[in-house]
Amino acid sequence: MIKFLLNFIFILAIVGFVALTALGVTPLSSYVGTGQKDLGIRVTKQQTTDAITKVGTQIISLPSDTPDTQGFRLEGTKPADFTMDSQEISAHSNNRPWKNYPVKNLQIKIKSDGTIESSAILIVNKAMPYALGLGYSQAQIESAMKQYNIPPVEVPIYVLGKGNVINNQVTVDAQQIKIGSVGIPNDLITQINVEAEKVLEDLIHKHSHSFSCESLTFDDGKLHFKGMIAEKQYVVSN
Repeated sequence: MIKFLLNFIFILAIVGFVALTALGVTPLSSYVGTGQKDLGIRVTKQQTTDAITKVGTQIISLPSDTPDTQGFRLEGTKPADFTMDSQEISAHSNNRPWKNYPVKNLQIKIKSDGTIESSAILIVNKAMPYALGLGYSQAQIESAMKQYNIPPVEVPIYVLGKGNVINNQVTVDAQQIKIGSVGIPNDLITQINVEAEKVLEDLIHKHSHSFSCESLTFDDGKLHFKGMIAEKQYVVSN
């Protein structure tokens, strides 16, 4: 479930990155010297362990030589109903054992009105193995990387907006996306929201044997989830 929230942020960022590249913005010149926006959230490894325990999916390491296409899988399913605050969500999203995890120093803050504010470093060269692990073909990913000439860099990302999932139907309403120091134009954000909804619903469908969301909502500074989650998650360890 927290992985779904990560995908929400990751997909908005990578689609925004592609959009800027397609518009002719030179990626490296826009990011050099640009730091990550600090939301003031710090987490420890113990907080990460506690948050993973609270969600309840057991994380199991795969051998380091596991092919990227088999580098992530879910097994089993069980009901889940819980609430997490910004500290817990951020803790769950950091110190991850997956070597293809595409972000670092992810900070997620849920505001009282349900707005989600997130900041991280996007590791672009891990986008392909990450997407392969999620079930997309190498041809699909290579086509996108080649078409938009996406460079293998690490860039700060910032996303502000709202979203929810009701009965596996995703609503994305990003209001602000920044890649490095460059803000995504509003008309492009509208298109990105639509694309993100499609991709996230496709991910739910791909993993429907282990994941189903009755409701994922954000309000009063907290995330609320009710649905079915995997009993086990297999990833290639660092």
